[in-house]
Amino acid sequence: MRLDPTRATSSPVSNVERKVWSVCLEFSLCLVLKAIFSHGNFFSTDTSKLKATNKNMGRQTKQYLFTWLFVAYILKVSSLHFAQATDICTAYVNISYVDPQKNESVWQQEESGLFGQDSPKESVTGEVFLPEPIHSCDPETSYDVPSHVQGWIALIQRGHGCTFSEKILTATSQGAVAAVIYNEPGTDNRVIQMSHPGTGDTVAIMIGYNRGMEIVNLIKSGVGVSMTIEVGRQHGPWMSHYSVFFVSISFFVVTAATVGYFIFYSARRLNSVRLQNRKQKQLKAEAKKAIGQLQVRTLKQGDQETGPDADTCAVCIEAYRPGDVLSILTCNHFFHKTCIEPWLLEHRTCPMCKCDILKALGIEPDDDSHQVSIPPDFRSYPTVPEDTHSETASSGYASVQGTEEHAVPTEESTVYETVHELEPAAIRMEPHYDNLAFEGDSRSHMNPRT
Repeated sequence: MRLDPTRATSSPVSNVERKVWSVCLEFSLCLVLKAIFSHGNFFSTDTSKLKATNKNMGRQTKQYLFTWLFVAYILKVSSLHFAQATDICTAYVNISYVDPQKNESVWQQEESGLFGQDSPKESVTGEVFLPEPIHSCDPETSYDVPSHVQGWIALIQRGHGCTFSEKILTATSQGAVAAVIYNEPGTDNRVIQMSHPGTGDTVAIMIGYNRGMEIVNLIKSGVGVSMTIEVGRQHGPWMSHYSVFFVSISFFVVTAATVGYFIFYSARRLNSVRLQNRKQKQLKAEAKKAIGQLQVRTLKQGDQETGPDADTCAVCIEAYRPGDVLSILTCNHFFHKTCIEPWLLEHRTCPMCKCDILKALGIEPDDDSHQVSIPPDFRSYPTVPEDTHSETASSGYASVQGTEEHAVPTEESTVYETVHELEPAAIRMEPHYDNLAFEGDSRSHMNPRT
């Protein structure tokens, strides 16, 4: 008969170990899920949110990585502790006796014992004696051992309300060098790893009930039984080392996956922000070029735009005054130069009609291709005198054009007229609009030109 290691290792300590590992793995999974979903802006496409998330990414990654490694270290230490606690070592139990019926010596060897947790793993030999009573829980327990016998082994039954340590100490107090405890009835040959602290260097093993009763019956029938206990195979350490190895590999794999996850998406966000910033810089550079091509006019005293009924700047909501410098967009809306230029750098569209100045001027952003830039086409359109003002603020572009037809040419207007004279006179051009509603309003204020 051979010892079943799977049964031998089914001790309470193994159950505790499995529970501890289960709790630790659940806690680790919670850490991973928290690290993944704690970033509310993780998949956001908003530039401001991406920048805010990226700013805290380094610090949060370090925190989660440190927490993860700390947990892995604690689990590593605890696993080593439990590996030592579940050190399973079997014992070869060799018995010899003289068969009274056949008058011949019988020798039997089986790997049927299991060393206790606190027992030294060493061999021992001696004659076997039984206690009275058999459980060896009573302080008055006695062993019928002849005085000339030295180094005998006690065979004790498990149970009856006392600990393994008490049974072993009772036997050693009367001269036993080892204690063999056999299991309770109904357990067949199943054994457990005993815990018996305080027993010193006494060798203690457990054997199955059936095997123990065979020896008990021989001794009770008057047959002298000698026993030799030898160290068997190590089962627990190898199993524990495998468990620690695979769990450690699992932790390293999950940790590497978590760190790689953060690195991948952090690089993805950084690349997205970098591309958006590059695009914004390119658009701002093109907007500066477009702003430099816009018509500029300085208001003078007596201009219609400075009158009491004149429109106000749609950006700053202030009335136009003599000396104000105006920028006239391609859609013929005009605004304070100092007000509209910052707006155009950010939005590149007219605040009134949303006309894109880059498209109107034929300027395309530099996207790894040659930039196509078409010179601006400034044209003036005559307006009906009584409709010099629109119904909305800062849409009085008609008054600007009407004033330019009758006002004395200034330095800016001279340049404007010079450019205008180079263009064909028989072509009708209308300003570009992205909003058709404004286009319709403008046409109602314009007269055909030939």
